[in-house]
Amino acid sequence: MKQIKHEPKPLMTARLQAEARQALAKRSNQSRFLDIAASKDRSWEPVGRLAG
Repeated sequence: MKQIKHEPKPLMTARLQAEARQALAKRSNQSRFLDIAASKDRSWEPVGRLAG
């Protein structure tokens, strides 16, 4: 039976953060805009002429 080698937590955290940054760097500006818009509440939505 093979023994699983565990990675130390600080190294695992650094690796996962690097992978996340790399994945997020490939995103387009449009998807970033939609993420920001989804995180805000309705009071941030445009009204009047801007709400087209």
